[in-house]
Amino acid sequence: MEIIQINLNHCDTAQQLLRQSTTEAKCDVAIIAEPYRVPLGNNNWVADSTRTTAIHVTGRCPIQEVVASTYEGFVIAKINGIFVCSCYAPPRWTAEKFDRMLEELTDNLVGRGPVLIGGDFNAWAVEWGSRLTNARGYSLLEALAKLEVQLCNAGTVSTFRKDGRESIIDITFCSPSMTRSMNWRVSEEYTHSDHQAVCYSVGQRNPTAIQGSRTCERKWKTKAFNKDLFVEALRANSDTPDMDVVELTRVITRACDTTMPRKREPRYRRRPTHWWNETLGTLRAACLRARRRYQRARILPDREERKLAFQEARAAFKKEIIVSKSNCHKELC
Repeated sequence: MEIIQINLNHCDTAQQLLRQSTTEAKCDVAIIAEPYRVPLGNNNWVADSTRTTAIHVTGRCPIQEVVASTYEGFVIAKINGIFVCSCYAPPRWTAEKFDRMLEELTDNLVGRGPVLIGGDFNAWAVEWGSRLTNARGYSLLEALAKLEVQLCNAGTVSTFRKDGRESIIDITFCSPSMTRSMNWRVSEEYTHSDHQAVCYSVGQRNPTAIQGSRTCERKWKTKAFNKDLFVEALRANSDTPDMDVVELTRVITRACDTTMPRKREPRYRRRPTHWWNETLGTLRAACLRARRRYQRARILPDREERKLAFQEARAAFKKEIIVSKSNCHKELC
């Protein structure tokens, strides 16, 4: 499975952009901290009791079982045979509340496997690239040691970036059996959040779901349709007056094949978000360039000027998303 992990900072634009990013990257699962909105009654979403952390399945691997969703700070679901856990521990939590969340999390995962744990714990530890280890870092490492999971973070690329401040607080742990070909990495794509997305692969793709995703087996290129030829083909193949459903379907299919060539599509194709267009792609790239220039500024005058340019690019991108979605809604009406 292809997985994307991110803190959306409760931003509507960031969540809308995530939908397009998962389509482009062909992700199967999104592990989300601080989502803007968790849709009600949607079986592709599952969240904790406060809806501050969630799991969203976006591809061919459905949620097989919801293991825990009544706790605060984490949610666990079984997806493609893997117990996926999404976590978020706000900085305002006391040490007691943080330790209680970890205890509840480990109690729900003990004896289960394989396990994948990802999220924003707001914890620092030298093990994943921080300058020092704070109390939360010690508590997290000690609690997850009970599950015999391994740290997946690779390198020292920051996952949180805001106003010149950077840190690594988005962390991933998993069972040792899944670390071999995980390819854990921090994406540099623009997210409209103060967190970067983390991408990696785990397990195997679901072969049953892949087979079920083929929808082009009985599609034809109707531009080549010839009515007279279709009627003659029906007459030639319908020699039995009393046909059952299976035989009738076979006759119609054969007549269509005689009249029109079949469509051939990719075995699995994701459509882009309905409101996405080339203009938004250009504005997203402009936001990424402006943010990089702002982060690389060293002297104060340049920094303030580039910060303003970045804010203008963000505002233009957000405004264009609203306009595009409004236009799509009007066309639908």
